[in-house]
Amino acid sequence: MSRRIGAGLLLGGLAALAACGGSGGNSSGSEGEPPRVWTPAGGSATVALNEAAPFMQFVSGIDASEMAGVSQGRELFVAEWQPAPGPRALIDGLGPLFNANACTACHVADGRVAPLADGGATTPGVLFRIGNAEGLTHPLYGGQLQDQATTGQPEGRVSWTQDTSGAIAYSATLFGAAGLGDFHLGPRIAPHLVGMGLLDRVSEAAILAGADPDDRDGDGISGRVHWVDEEGQRRIGRFGWKAINASLRTQNAGALHQDMGLTSPVRPAENCSALQPVCAEQPGGGSPEVSDASLSAIVDFMTVLAVPERRVADRAAFDRGAGLFERVGCAACHRPTLVTGSGARFPSLSGQTVYAYTDLLLHDMGEALSDGVKEGDAQPAEWRTPPLWGIGLVERKAGARFLHDGRAASLREAIGWHGGEALAARTRFQALGDADQALLLQFLRGI
Repeated sequence: MSRRIGAGLLLGGLAALAACGGSGGNSSGSEGEPPRVWTPAGGSATVALNEAAPFMQFVSGIDASEMAGVSQGRELFVAEWQPAPGPRALIDGLGPLFNANACTACHVADGRVAPLADGGATTPGVLFRIGNAEGLTHPLYGGQLQDQATTGQPEGRVSWTQDTSGAIAYSATLFGAAGLGDFHLGPRIAPHLVGMGLLDRVSEAAILAGADPDDRDGDGISGRVHWVDEEGQRRIGRFGWKAINASLRTQNAGALHQDMGLTSPVRPAENCSALQPVCAEQPGGGSPEVSDASLSAIVDFMTVLAVPERRVADRAAFDRGAGLFERVGCAACHRPTLVTGSGARFPSLSGQTVYAYTDLLLHDMGEALSDGVKEGDAQPAEWRTPPLWGIGLVERKAGARFLHDGRAASLREAIGWHGGEALAARTRFQALGDADQALLLQFLRGI
């Protein structure tokens, strides 16, 4: 990888180095390396850090004519949806089977919702897919366990335990007429929302360019795209732990459908299975319950969520940490930069070099991280490389957990669980001395 990352872009009159948290001027990278040049983490979507709400800040400079949809989308995002018929038709139709009554029950301004509560209970910060290695979903409960209901009983509840080694295990208490049988729970913790509109705008060609499904270069990394069929098109999945959605539109429609029991133009059928009559028995909130205009407004809101600037106290140490991140091999999957494509809406987000630290590809992470659930064409042990920007801010929030199922209580633990294609990088990290490990971890906390 090039030692010089990006160009000397200016944002809002601030030099790129200032956006990195430096005090101006180049500083040395790792010993013997030329200085690094950093451009703003989210390109034109970078904003000064708001400690209280780092993940709910808006991109600056958005045209006033485009803010109406953003404002409405924010209202729908923070609203507590109600069962139909409700006093406000715009936000009724919840359930009857659901996991949360508001987007903010899972996605908060200052980090991630802690998935594990005291006493073995789980929170809306983690949801549970139900499936098997063949990609089938449960005939009664469907593809996701809903633990709340507007009437009667929900499908079940999930609790957690921790053994002496620190491993987390989840178990379901089901209220329906069937058990899980040969199906498995697939835990999925709620991601923090940062730069989603930028990732939405990365071209498929750019994602394909990073794929190497047959490992032709022999580096042990064989990332591949996840092709999904959406709205009559074959597209590359990029959102979700298994890259099951190709756009913010379908990602949001899927969450509204499965997490909140809300229909939309993308998901017009209720989230009940054929064996669950409750959806047909209860009044709906319209056909669909979330209109195309409302869905578009939510997408607008998500699109303009900004990227907080880096947190860098010691520029030289940060640069050395970046060098270690590359030499250990983390950057082979957590690709430092992507470039956004063009778009007529919010044009300032086009053509931006952004430091998301993901290739948006599926990688085999080893049997230890398999949960037995195939989604689409993503195998049980395959996971999309999660973006790392803002991960240090996530770590600050009480109860923060890492990896898809929240099994890791720290960034160090998360690295320790990496297997499969990432095993060599994990081994190299663990072979570093204490000081170099600390530098790499401090780099992660600053990006």
